[in-house]
Amino acid sequence: MTATARTGVAQTSAARTGAGFVLPCLTALFLAGSSWEAGLFPWQPALADLRVYVDAAAALLTSGDPYAIGSDLPFIYPPFAAILAIPLTWLPWGWASAIWTVGVAAAFTAILSRFGLSGWRLSLISTGMLLVFDPVRGNVEFGQVGVLLAGLVVADLLGRDGKAPKRSSWSIGVGIGIAAAIKLTPGLFAVYLLVTGRWRSMLVAFATFLVATVVGAIVAPGPSWQFWTGLAGGDTGVGPGLLYLYNQSLVGAAARILGYSGLGIGIGLALAAATTALGLVAAVAWHRRGDEAAAVILVGIATLLASPVSWFHHFVWIAPLAALLVSRRWPAWVVVPAWLWVGWVARSPFNFLPSADLRETTYLWWQVAFSIVTPVVGLAMLALATPAARRVAPDR
Repeated sequence: MTATARTGVAQTSAARTGAGFVLPCLTALFLAGSSWEAGLFPWQPALADLRVYVDAAAALLTSGDPYAIGSDLPFIYPPFAAILAIPLTWLPWGWASAIWTVGVAAAFTAILSRFGLSGWRLSLISTGMLLVFDPVRGNVEFGQVGVLLAGLVVADLLGRDGKAPKRSSWSIGVGIGIAAAIKLTPGLFAVYLLVTGRWRSMLVAFATFLVATVVGAIVAPGPSWQFWTGLAGGDTGVGPGLLYLYNQSLVGAAARILGYSGLGIGIGLALAAATTALGLVAAVAWHRRGDEAAAVILVGIATLLASPVSWFHHFVWIAPLAALLVSRRWPAWVVVPAWLWVGWVARSPFNFLPSADLRETTYLWWQVAFSIVTPVVGLAMLALATPAARRVAPDR
């Protein structure tokens, strides 16, 4: 094949790949403009969480304090996250919203492309999940950062073939470090690199996180001290909101069962620590079987269950899990609960329960049981993942 022919093939492949992103991006723009009584004509999305990020960046530029935004929704991320949002303050709200929304849809589609989807299937399945999966749609409607963080992690850990990158590159770990500097929970992937023997990538991730955090401390020393000392003291930034229905983590479940108290939070944190270990053990087992995609998803699920705060729209890892379940031949005793969990989280059937204003403290026993299905079944699925790895042949 001549150089000209190879160039033509590469251009055609790139065009087809790009075309696969068009429908998900258009769908995301429609969702953003039609949610929360926003307007499609003219396009005026609400994107409440994106507004918080932009307001925090604007406050950083004016007062130097991203936590003083005067909003009902607090900014609870490290100052480095506000620094990254500064370019959005240079744009009109409509342009900033459109760029963010298209970025979320493109990142989500790129994530699915690393889990065995391509071409028209990738385009249609990505679009369908944006419309049907509550966590994914919630990322678009709220202007959330969760999909972008997952994209950074996946770009680090998975190649285009869905396997661990064979290249030896100093760049592996940078995405994880940046994601952890924006929101701490992706830092568990650095631990995963450590326990699977990828020391250099782990050190790159840690160094990236450290540099980003130092940059935040230099730009906003007071707020950085406030954030890190508050976090060390157990301040999540949401207070009693830990027990809100939409916090589907194990800590949230424990708080709804035992109340927002030292006992409830303590037991929740103990369960979170155990879940972190369980997720890492399961991920290592699948890594050793050669299924890096499954290992990455298991670590992602562990971060959701173990984090003190995991709102329902944080659970974007169910989307690649669903794609993986379609392409793998695993025992029914792990596939069935996994699909049940995906379906449950995708449709959020607990939404009918009263929430906010601490109404969760008045739940009857069956309401509490209904509100904790997500973390309980997710924990059971993680527990089944390790024995499943031992029962599945590497080529399955």
